[in-house]
Amino acid sequence: MRLARPTCCLLVIVAIACAVHRQAVAAEVVTVTLVGGGRVTGPLLRKNDDGVVLDLGFEVVQIPAKKVLDVRAADAGEDQRSDRETDRGVFRTGRLEARDVPELVRRFGDSVVMIRNPGGLGTGFITSRDGHVVTNYHVVENHTRIQATLFRKTDKGFEKVELRKVKIVALQPLRDLALLQLDLEEAKGKFPEPVVINDRDDLRVGDLVFAIGNPLGMERTVTQGIVSSTTRTIDQMRLIQTDAAINPGNSGGPIFNARGEVVAVACAGAAIFDGLAFGIPANELIDFLVHRDTYPYDESQPQNGVTYLPPPYRPAQPGEKAAATK
Repeated sequence: MRLARPTCCLLVIVAIACAVHRQAVAAEVVTVTLVGGGRVTGPLLRKNDDGVVLDLGFEVVQIPAKKVLDVRAADAGEDQRSDRETDRGVFRTGRLEARDVPELVRRFGDSVVMIRNPGGLGTGFITSRDGHVVTNYHVVENHTRIQATLFRKTDKGFEKVELRKVKIVALQPLRDLALLQLDLEEAKGKFPEPVVINDRDDLRVGDLVFAIGNPLGMERTVTQGIVSSTTRTIDQMRLIQTDAAINPGNSGGPIFNARGEVVAVACAGAAIFDGLAFGIPANELIDFLVHRDTYPYDESQPQNGVTYLPPPYRPAQPGEKAAATK
Protein backbone atom coordinates (compact mmCIF):
# COMPACT_ATOMS: atom_id res chain seq x y z
CA MET A 1 0.00 0.00 0.00
CA ARG A 2 1.34 3.44 -0.91
CA LEU A 3 1.09 6.24 1.70
CA ALA A 4 -0.02 9.69 0.77
CA ARG A 5 2.64 12.45 0.76
CA PRO A 6 1.21 14.35 3.81
CA THR A 7 1.24 11.14 5.83
CA CYS A 8 4.90 10.47 4.96
CA CYS A 9 5.94 13.99 6.01
CA LEU A 10 4.09 13.62 9.29
CA LEU A 11 5.87 10.34 10.05
CA VAL A 12 9.26 11.92 9.30
CA ILE A 13 8.53 14.85 11.63
CA VAL A 14 7.41 12.50 14.41
CA ALA A 15 10.59 10.40 13.98
CA ILE A 16 12.82 13.47 14.17
CA ALA A 17 10.97 14.74 17.23
CA CYS A 18 11.36 11.37 18.95
CA ALA A 19 15.08 11.32 18.17
CA VAL A 20 15.54 14.84 19.55
CA HIS A 21 13.53 13.91 22.64
CA ARG A 22 15.65 10.80 23.23
CA GLN A 23 18.83 12.89 22.85
CA ALA A 24 17.53 15.48 25.33
CA VAL A 25 16.59 12.77 27.80
CA ALA A 26 19.98 11.10 27.48
CA ALA A 27 21.92 14.37 27.72
CA GLU A 28 23.62 15.00 31.06
CA VAL A 29 22.21 17.95 32.97
CA VAL A 30 25.08 20.22 33.99
CA THR A 31 25.61 23.55 35.67
CA VAL A 32 27.97 25.90 33.86
CA THR A 33 29.68 28.50 36.03
CA LEU A 34 30.50 31.64 34.09
CA VAL A 35 33.34 34.06 34.61
CA GLY A 36 31.95 36.53 37.11
CA GLY A 37 29.99 33.95 39.10
CA GLY A 38 26.80 33.48 37.04
CA ARG A 39 25.42 29.97 36.48
CA VAL A 40 23.39 28.30 33.72
CA THR A 41 21.85 24.83 34.12
CA GLY A 42 20.56 22.60 31.34
CA PRO A 43 21.13 19.42 29.30
CA LEU A 44 24.63 19.37 27.82
CA LEU A 45 24.53 18.94 24.05
CA ARG A 46 28.20 19.53 23.28
CA LYS A 47 31.45 20.42 25.04
CA ASN A 48 34.73 21.09 23.24
CA ASP A 49 37.54 23.62 23.00
CA ASP A 50 35.15 26.19 21.52
CA GLY A 51 32.84 26.10 24.53
CA VAL A 52 29.66 24.34 25.63
CA VAL A 53 26.17 24.07 24.13
CA LEU A 54 23.14 23.73 26.41
CA ASP A 55 19.51 22.93 25.60
CA LEU A 56 17.32 25.26 27.67
CA GLY A 57 14.13 23.84 26.19
CA PHE A 58 12.99 27.03 24.50
CA GLU A 59 16.42 27.85 23.10
CA VAL A 60 19.82 26.30 22.43
CA VAL A 61 22.59 28.38 24.00
CA GLN A 62 26.24 28.30 22.98
CA ILE A 63 28.67 29.63 25.61
CA PRO A 64 32.20 30.49 24.42
CA ALA A 65 35.05 28.75 26.24
CA LYS A 66 36.54 32.07 27.42
CA LYS A 67 33.33 32.74 29.36
CA VAL A 68 33.22 29.29 31.01
CA LEU A 69 34.85 28.88 34.40
CA ASP A 70 33.57 25.43 35.35
CA VAL A 71 31.20 22.67 34.20
CA ARG A 72 29.76 20.24 36.76
CA ALA A 73 26.91 17.77 37.02
CA ALA A 74 23.80 19.58 38.24
CA ASP A 75 23.18 16.94 40.91
CA ALA A 76 26.62 17.42 42.50
CA GLY A 77 26.52 17.43 46.27
CA GLU A 78 26.68 20.62 48.27
CA ASP A 79 30.22 19.78 49.38
CA GLN A 80 31.31 19.87 45.73
CA ARG A 81 29.75 23.31 45.20
CA SER A 82 31.10 24.99 48.31
CA ASP A 83 34.56 26.38 48.96
CA ARG A 84 37.18 23.75 49.72
CA GLU A 85 40.31 24.88 51.54
CA THR A 86 43.34 23.07 52.97
CA ASP A 87 45.45 24.57 55.74
CA ARG A 88 49.14 23.84 55.06
CA GLY A 89 50.72 25.73 57.93
CA VAL A 90 52.03 29.07 56.66
CA PHE A 91 49.62 29.09 53.70
CA ARG A 92 46.29 27.75 52.48
CA THR A 93 45.36 26.13 49.18
CA GLY A 94 41.95 25.20 47.84
CA ARG A 95 39.24 25.57 45.25
CA LEU A 96 36.79 28.41 45.72
CA GLU A 97 33.45 29.10 44.11
CA ALA A 98 33.35 31.75 41.39
CA ARG A 99 32.07 35.16 42.47
CA ASP A 100 32.09 38.61 40.95
CA VAL A 101 35.17 40.75 41.47
CA PRO A 102 33.65 43.28 43.93
CA GLU A 103 32.62 40.44 46.24
CA LEU A 104 36.08 38.85 46.05
CA VAL A 105 37.70 42.21 46.80
CA ARG A 106 35.51 42.60 49.87
CA ARG A 107 36.51 39.13 51.05
CA PHE A 108 40.27 39.18 50.43
CA GLY A 109 41.11 42.88 50.11
CA ASP A 110 41.91 43.20 53.82
CA SER A 111 44.61 40.51 53.53
CA VAL A 112 46.67 42.82 51.27
CA VAL A 113 49.17 44.95 53.20
CA MET A 114 51.63 47.71 52.39
CA ILE A 115 55.31 46.91 52.93
CA ARG A 116 57.70 49.79 53.61
CA ASN A 117 61.47 49.99 53.86
CA PRO A 118 63.74 53.03 54.27
CA GLY A 119 64.07 53.30 50.51
CA GLY A 120 60.54 52.74 49.22
CA LEU A 121 57.39 50.64 49.42
CA GLY A 122 55.69 47.61 47.97
CA THR A 123 52.82 45.23 48.61
CA GLY A 124 52.40 41.93 50.43
CA PHE A 125 49.56 39.58 51.32
CA ILE A 126 48.74 37.52 54.40
CA THR A 127 48.93 33.75 53.87
CA SER A 128 48.26 32.40 57.39
CA ARG A 129 46.36 33.24 60.56
CA ASP A 130 49.75 33.55 62.31
CA GLY A 131 50.54 36.63 60.27
CA HIS A 132 52.84 35.23 57.58
CA VAL A 133 53.16 37.60 54.64
CA VAL A 134 54.49 37.00 51.12
CA THR A 135 56.12 39.75 49.09
CA ASN A 136 58.91 40.16 46.52
CA TYR A 137 62.54 39.76 47.49
CA HIS A 138 63.42 43.06 45.83
CA VAL A 139 60.94 44.85 48.11
CA VAL A 140 62.99 43.95 51.22
CA GLU A 141 66.39 43.43 49.61
CA ASN A 142 69.30 44.84 51.65
CA HIS A 143 67.02 46.00 54.46
CA THR A 144 66.52 44.80 58.02
CA ARG A 145 63.97 47.35 59.23
CA ILE A 146 60.68 46.52 57.56
CA GLN A 147 57.32 48.11 58.32
CA ALA A 148 53.86 46.81 57.36
CA THR A 149 50.53 48.61 57.21
CA LEU A 150 47.29 46.72 57.75
CA PHE A 151 43.98 48.11 56.58
CA ARG A 152 41.39 47.01 59.13
CA LYS A 153 37.71 47.46 58.39
CA THR A 154 35.64 49.25 61.04
CA ASP A 155 32.13 50.68 61.25
CA LYS A 156 33.49 54.03 60.08
CA GLY A 157 35.54 52.65 57.21
CA PHE A 158 39.14 51.48 57.18
CA GLU A 159 41.78 52.30 59.74
CA LYS A 160 45.52 51.93 59.29
CA VAL A 161 47.46 49.73 61.69
CA GLU A 162 51.20 50.37 61.50
CA LEU A 163 53.36 47.38 62.41
CA ARG A 164 57.09 47.83 62.98
CA LYS A 165 58.01 44.45 64.45
CA VAL A 166 58.14 42.68 61.10
CA LYS A 167 60.29 39.56 61.04
CA ILE A 168 62.05 38.37 57.90
CA VAL A 169 61.61 34.58 57.78
CA ALA A 170 62.96 33.44 54.41
CA LEU A 171 64.40 34.93 51.22
CA GLN A 172 64.69 33.44 47.74
CA PRO A 173 66.46 35.94 45.44
CA LEU A 174 66.38 33.69 42.36
CA ARG A 175 62.57 33.58 42.40
CA ASP A 176 62.19 37.10 43.81
CA LEU A 177 60.16 35.89 46.80
CA ALA A 178 60.30 36.71 50.50
CA LEU A 179 58.38 35.45 53.54
CA LEU A 180 57.75 37.81 56.46
CA GLN A 181 55.83 37.47 59.71
CA LEU A 182 53.83 40.13 61.54
CA ASP A 183 53.63 40.43 65.32
CA LEU A 184 50.19 39.44 66.67
CA GLU A 185 50.53 41.46 69.89
CA GLU A 186 51.48 44.58 67.97
CA ALA A 187 48.50 44.08 65.66
CA LYS A 188 46.17 44.19 68.72
CA GLY A 189 43.63 41.81 67.30
CA LYS A 190 43.19 39.05 64.76
CA PHE A 191 44.77 39.24 61.36
CA PRO A 192 42.48 39.46 58.31
CA GLU A 193 41.39 36.28 56.56
CA PRO A 194 44.39 34.76 54.74
CA VAL A 195 44.31 34.36 50.99
CA VAL A 196 43.84 30.98 49.30
CA ILE A 197 46.54 29.94 46.82
CA ASN A 198 45.68 28.03 43.65
CA ASP A 199 47.58 24.71 43.56
CA ARG A 200 46.04 23.20 40.42
CA ASP A 201 48.09 25.01 37.75
CA ASP A 202 44.94 25.43 35.63
CA LEU A 203 45.40 29.04 34.55
CA ARG A 204 44.63 29.58 30.87
CA VAL A 205 45.36 32.34 28.39
CA GLY A 206 42.34 34.63 28.32
CA ASP A 207 41.27 33.95 31.93
CA LEU A 208 40.11 36.92 33.95
CA VAL A 209 42.50 38.07 36.69
CA PHE A 210 42.67 41.06 39.01
CA ALA A 211 45.37 42.53 41.24
CA ILE A 212 45.24 44.42 44.53
CA GLY A 213 48.18 46.58 45.55
CA ASN A 214 49.58 49.98 46.41
CA PRO A 215 50.90 51.51 43.17
CA LEU A 216 52.84 54.70 43.89
CA GLY A 217 51.53 54.47 47.46
CA MET A 218 47.86 54.61 46.36
CA GLU A 219 46.45 52.17 48.89
CA ARG A 220 44.19 49.21 48.08
CA THR A 221 44.11 49.81 44.33
CA VAL A 222 42.30 47.14 42.27
CA THR A 223 43.11 46.55 38.60
CA GLN A 224 41.62 43.94 36.29
CA GLY A 225 42.67 42.24 33.08
CA ILE A 226 43.22 38.88 31.42
CA VAL A 227 46.05 36.39 31.22
CA SER A 228 48.14 37.18 28.14
CA SER A 229 50.58 34.27 28.47
CA THR A 230 51.31 31.51 30.98
CA THR A 231 54.75 30.59 29.63
CA ARG A 232 56.64 33.86 29.39
CA THR A 233 60.34 33.48 30.28
CA ILE A 234 62.47 36.43 31.39
CA ASP A 235 65.96 35.99 32.83
CA GLN A 236 65.36 32.23 33.15
CA MET A 237 62.21 32.79 35.22
CA ARG A 238 58.84 31.50 34.04
CA LEU A 239 56.27 34.25 34.54
CA ILE A 240 52.59 34.89 34.01
CA GLN A 241 51.96 37.78 31.63
CA THR A 242 48.83 39.90 32.08
CA ASP A 243 47.43 43.17 30.81
CA ALA A 244 46.19 44.14 34.29
CA ALA A 245 47.93 47.35 35.33
CA ILE A 246 50.98 46.63 37.54
CA ASN A 247 52.96 49.69 38.60
CA PRO A 248 55.77 50.51 41.08
CA GLY A 249 54.30 49.77 44.49
CA ASN A 250 52.33 46.74 43.25
CA SER A 251 55.40 44.54 43.62
CA GLY A 252 54.75 41.61 45.94
CA GLY A 253 50.97 41.91 45.72
CA PRO A 254 48.56 39.10 44.82
CA ILE A 255 47.06 38.42 41.40
CA PHE A 256 43.73 36.61 41.78
CA ASN A 257 41.66 34.54 39.35
CA ALA A 258 37.87 34.74 38.99
CA ARG A 259 37.46 32.47 42.04
CA GLY A 260 39.53 34.67 44.32
CA GLU A 261 42.49 32.27 44.41
CA VAL A 262 46.02 33.67 44.19
CA VAL A 263 47.49 32.54 40.88
CA ALA A 264 50.57 34.78 40.80
CA VAL A 265 52.66 37.30 42.73
CA ALA A 266 52.98 40.64 40.95
CA CYS A 267 56.66 41.35 40.28
CA ALA A 268 57.09 43.67 37.30
CA GLY A 269 55.34 46.07 34.98
CA ALA A 270 56.49 48.08 31.98
CA ALA A 271 56.68 51.78 32.78
CA ILE A 272 56.56 52.89 29.13
CA PHE A 273 53.97 50.40 27.82
CA ASP A 274 50.36 49.79 28.78
CA GLY A 275 49.06 46.27 29.29
CA LEU A 276 52.41 44.60 29.89
CA ALA A 277 52.88 43.17 33.38
CA PHE A 278 54.20 39.98 34.93
CA GLY A 279 53.68 37.76 37.95
CA ILE A 280 55.43 34.79 39.57
CA PRO A 281 53.23 31.67 39.13
CA ALA A 282 51.49 30.21 42.18
CA ASN A 283 53.28 26.86 41.85
CA GLU A 284 56.62 28.67 42.26
CA LEU A 285 55.23 30.39 45.35
CA ILE A 286 54.02 27.11 46.87
CA ASP A 287 57.41 25.49 46.26
CA PHE A 288 59.11 28.39 48.05
CA LEU A 289 56.73 28.20 51.03
CA VAL A 290 56.99 24.42 51.35
CA HIS A 291 60.81 24.56 51.28
CA ARG A 292 61.15 27.83 53.21
CA ASP A 293 63.59 26.21 55.65
CA THR A 294 66.02 25.97 52.75
CA TYR A 295 66.08 29.76 52.39
CA PRO A 296 66.20 31.05 55.99
CA TYR A 297 67.08 34.66 56.65
CA ASP A 298 70.39 34.94 58.49
CA GLU A 299 70.93 38.24 60.33
CA SER A 300 74.64 37.47 60.71
CA GLN A 301 75.21 37.71 56.95
CA PRO A 302 75.85 41.35 56.02
CA GLN A 303 74.76 40.91 52.41
CA ASN A 304 71.29 40.00 53.65
CA GLY A 305 70.55 43.19 55.50
CA VAL A 306 73.09 45.99 55.26
CA THR A 307 72.73 48.86 52.81
CA TYR A 308 76.02 50.54 51.94
CA LEU A 309 75.32 54.17 51.11
CA PRO A 310 77.46 55.92 48.46
CA PRO A 311 80.05 58.39 49.82
CA PRO A 312 79.13 62.09 49.84
CA TYR A 313 79.77 63.81 46.54
CA ARG A 314 82.57 66.41 46.50
CA PRO A 315 83.44 68.25 43.27
CA ALA A 316 87.02 67.73 42.20
CA GLN A 317 89.38 70.70 42.60
CA PRO A 318 91.32 72.10 39.62
CA GLY A 319 94.60 70.81 40.98
CA GLU A 320 93.15 67.34 41.41
CA LYS A 321 91.95 67.33 37.81
CA ALA A 322 95.41 68.23 36.59
CA ALA A 323 96.95 65.51 38.72
CA ALA A 324 94.43 63.02 37.38
CA THR A 325 95.24 63.86 33.77
CA LYS A 326 98.99 63.42 34.17
